[in-house]
Amino acid sequence: MGALLAGGDPTSARTDCTGTLVGCQTFLTAAHCVCPGTGAACQGAAAPTPAGRTVYFAHAGFVPIESITVHPDYDFPVADLAVIRLAAPVTAIAPARVNDVGTPPFGTSGAIVGFGWQTAAARDTGVKRVGSVSTAPCAGGISNATSVCWDYRGIGANTCQGDSGGPLLLDLGTGPVVAGTTSGGFSSNCVATDHSYDANLFVYRDWIAGAAAGDLGTSGCGGIPAVDTPGAIATAFTGDLGTVRPFALESVGVSPGTAELRVALQGSESPGTDFDLYVRGGAAPAAGEFECGADGTGQFGFCRIMDPAAGSWFLRAERVRGEGVFQVVATTIGGEPSVCGNGLREPGERCDGADAGTCTTGCDASCGCVVCSTTDLDVFQIQLTPRVFVQATLGDGTGTYTAVDPASGGVTIELIDATHGVPIVIPPRDPRWVVVNPRRGRYRWKGGPASPVRKLEFRTRRKQPTEWTILLTGKNLPGTSTIDYQTLIVRVRLGPRCAERRFHVENTPAIPR
Repeated sequence: MGALLAGGDPTSARTDCTGTLVGCQTFLTAAHCVCPGTGAACQGAAAPTPAGRTVYFAHAGFVPIESITVHPDYDFPVADLAVIRLAAPVTAIAPARVNDVGTPPFGTSGAIVGFGWQTAAARDTGVKRVGSVSTAPCAGGISNATSVCWDYRGIGANTCQGDSGGPLLLDLGTGPVVAGTTSGGFSSNCVATDHSYDANLFVYRDWIAGAAAGDLGTSGCGGIPAVDTPGAIATAFTGDLGTVRPFALESVGVSPGTAELRVALQGSESPGTDFDLYVRGGAAPAAGEFECGADGTGQFGFCRIMDPAAGSWFLRAERVRGEGVFQVVATTIGGEPSVCGNGLREPGERCDGADAGTCTTGCDASCGCVVCSTTDLDVFQIQLTPRVFVQATLGDGTGTYTAVDPASGGVTIELIDATHGVPIVIPPRDPRWVVVNPRRGRYRWKGGPASPVRKLEFRTRRKQPTEWTILLTGKNLPGTSTIDYQTLIVRVRLGPRCAERRFHVENTPAIPR
């Protein structure tokens, strides 16, 4: 599925409609997205021109348009279909199959996809969303003969402005097919209660095939493997950007012999919002230090890197202004199969040995990030500037954590907010452990005269031998002055064990000085 963008310059273009790749150079969308009148008025010399329009795919980037054909019988909502001929084949994507099975029966469950508004108030086009629907009899003057309909009563999903032309995907017993393209609905703000309708592609399948001029098909194009087949692996990330979290840093592994790394950004087009994308191999992108950047005023960006070096590639989505949802999709094409344990991060791996990517919690034996418990750590008191004071308990009632000796296992305490982290690392068998008493459950570490961390203590109590009490003190710890308490997460790694807890500011008691 892709977005039909309005604007001659892809770096500033915005979402107009949605559509589906149904052939290597054939993009199916709604007629009302490209034709201001009826189909009869949009034929021949009056056919819509490609000028000011572009098609975007997360796995393939921006694709120019060669021509646009509108169904001659289009009279909204009847025959609301247009076939766009792309100027070049789209690679790394297998085209979808147009419904050739039959008109779907009422009550058939399926999925809708689109880049349109989530809410009319936000006007947040630009983000690809998927939802579930169940077909129903058409109503309100919409014909069951030419449309596929469903009711939205607040449960499931609905389409809205910007979703027009997007697919209704159903499995009619022979695998998924595109059974409809989004046409419209009766609710102006798309909220419940609504009755929505799509063009019935089974009815129009012969016209689609003719307009595609033999280009329909579901196999990969251009000799390049399609995503979800061997040789093409896609990894997606999503989140929110705004004043609290102005950037997101993600990473993806690349195998030796990889032919291409493709990275796409799509973001909420709420008024005044602008996000950028930066890509760099081996290290996080920084100011002026990146191998590809997409920094236009639009919310779509794309980077294609040929013959990328093997290992971790870092992807940074950055807020310029505004706030909203971002999506980053990284696609690797070609390359050797991934092998966990070879010390080189590859597709499907979050980390591998020393190549940890953005896996801040550590790497486990299956090349995944160590999973931190969110229930085993409780943080009672905290102050970070200028004095550092953290009091917490760590335990699960079974002795999982007290089975690890802090002095020999090593300790890492991380203070993490939405934009950065402050790690305190004490390696295994550090000589500054001044008290090591496993029998009594007493451990104390003291920093040197120049250390901003003065003391770290781990203790157990006789009545709670499976739980550590943790006390950390210090002063002027670098990075703590900009920690945002509203998004603060405290993470404790004790040997191979990891636990973390979001800190709630409203529960902060008075802290002794």
